[in-house]
Amino acid sequence: MRHFYLFQIKQDIKKITYDNPYELFHTLETIYYEDRKDVLLRYHFLNQLIEPMAIKKIDIDLFSHYKENYFYTKYKNIHSMHDVYRHENTKLTLYKTYFTLETNVVKPRFFEELQKYADFFVCDFEEKDYFWLSSFEQMMIG
Repeated sequence: MRHFYLFQIKQDIKKITYDNPYELFHTLETIYYEDRKDVLLRYHFLNQLIEPMAIKKIDIDLFSHYKENYFYTKYKNIHSMHDVYRHENTKLTLYKTYFTLETNVVKPRFFEELQKYADFFVCDFEEKDYFWLSSFEQMMIG
């Protein structure tokens, strides 16, 4: 099971790190593993890197797009896809500062829809994996 975090990075930071995203990943990873007692410091540092998410719009649009899909469910800000034919179990949770996506497939359906909103920076801290969502399709083809 993969556990991804999706961030909407500020434009000036994106310009600096787009071609070499390791530094951005390493910075976010440091914030992720920082001691829990430094929550305020982590929050301020993270806000220097990311843009707030438009969760209401994305939440409504995702529901509108998938509501007719038999394998889709939604509860509050949690969107789930349990497709028995594709063997996909994916859960997308929307927060104001980031999204989390837990999945058992290589190419979750929610990635396709999320590309319409922003070029999210996607991190899996446990697996040390990171990429820009816009480059995900090229990685899958290549």
